[in-house]
Amino acid sequence: MTQSAMEYLGIDPATFATAPQITPQLRMIARTIRKASQKPYGPGTNLLTSWPMYLRASDDSEAQRVCRLYFSLPLHRRRGLPIEAFCVAAGVSPLRILEILTAVLVRNSVQASQVIAAVNHPQVVSKTVEMALTDEGFNDRVTLHKHAGFLPTPAGAKTNIVVTQNASANAQAASVAAPPPEATIRRLADRFNLARELPAQVTQPIPAMLGVREAELVEVEAETDDDVRED
Repeated sequence: MTQSAMEYLGIDPATFATAPQITPQLRMIARTIRKASQKPYGPGTNLLTSWPMYLRASDDSEAQRVCRLYFSLPLHRRRGLPIEAFCVAAGVSPLRILEILTAVLVRNSVQASQVIAAVNHPQVVSKTVEMALTDEGFNDRVTLHKHAGFLPTPAGAKTNIVVTQNASANAQAASVAAPPPEATIRRLADRFNLARELPAQVTQPIPAMLGVREAELVEVEAETDDDVRED
C-alpha cells in the first residue's frame, strides 16, 4: 500500500531516499511530552499522526501546500505514508515543515497560558484577599497594599558616578594666588628682550630705575655749577 501510494503521488524513490528525515524528531518530541505528563493544546501528543492538524493551524504557504496534498488523497492511500513523502511530493523541505510544526506548538502553548491566566485571575485575586484577611497573610497584605498604591513601589537600581579627580584639580588651581602685576610686567619685558637678543637685566624694577635717574641728574647739576664758577 505504501509503495502504491508513493507511486500515486509521483514520488521518485531516489529523491525520497535523499530527503531529510524528520520522523525521528517528531517521535522524540512526542516522547518528551509524554515524559513531562503534559499534553499540548491541540489535536494530540502523537505528532506522527496529528501533524496534519497542526499544519492546518498555520497560514504559511508551504504548510498549506503540504496540507492540501495530504487531504486530497483518499484515507486508505494517505494512511501509512510518512510525513516526508508529502513534503517531497509538494516540493517542500521536511526541515521547513518541522520548523512550522514547532512554531505552531509554541504558539498554541503561549496562547493557552494566556487564556488560563486570564480566566483564573479573578479567583486568584479573591484567594489573595481571603488569605490577606488572616493573621498569616502578611505577604498577601503587602501585595495588595502595593497594588493599591498604599505602599511605595521600590525603585529600580541606580548608579551614581562621582567625578572627583577634575574637581580636586580645579580646587588646587583655585587656591594658587596670582603673582603681583610688577612681576608679570617684568617677566614679559624680559621675554621681549630675549627675543630681541638684549641683556635680560636691562629692565629693572621701577623704583630702582627712578633712583638711578635722580643720581645722574645730581651729578650733571654739580658739574654745571663748577663750570660756571670757573668762568
